[in-house]
Amino acid sequence: MALIIDFLLLAASGAACFYCWILSARIKSLTSSENGIQSGIAALSQSAEDIQSAMSTAKDDATQKSETLEALIGEADKKIPEIRDLLEQINELTQRSVSEVETATTNLVGTLAPHIEEARTVSHELLDSLETASENNDRASGPATRARRSEDAPNSSDNEEESFEIELSAVVDEDSHLKEGEAA
Repeated sequence: MALIIDFLLLAASGAACFYCWILSARIKSLTSSENGIQSGIAALSQSAEDIQSAMSTAKDDATQKSETLEALIGEADKKIPEIRDLLEQINELTQRSVSEVETATTNLVGTLAPHIEEARTVSHELLDSLETASENNDRASGPATRARRSEDAPNSSDNEEESFEIELSAVVDEDSHLKEGEAA
């Protein structure tokens, strides 16, 4: 039993020696200027100085930007009443313009309505006169001429009405332009 205890004591002291040797190697590496604490501290100091310089620059930039932003906000606050006034003026002008256009349209319709109705009445009378004249002409020319006309132009009365209505609308347009020119 004593032999086992001696052997365990020898093993424990060997492990302690090995652990001390590892600690010694670590302490030597920490104390050396190339890989040790000194180079780490120097690097940390340099980083701290760089960060302090960057923070100072950022603070100066932020202060300058803040002052510029405050000036712009002040100018914008001064312009708000002017913009509101302009919007109100635009709204008033829009409403006035719409009202004037509606009034002008109503006046124009009121002025032209009797003339348009008169033109329609006259155009119907003219069409009736043309139809009567055509019928009288057909009676006077005889049945052979009527047959030939009906074969040549089966829809001639429709075509005549359309062309007459087109010419009549052109005359009405010219008449209304002349009256507008006289009124102006």
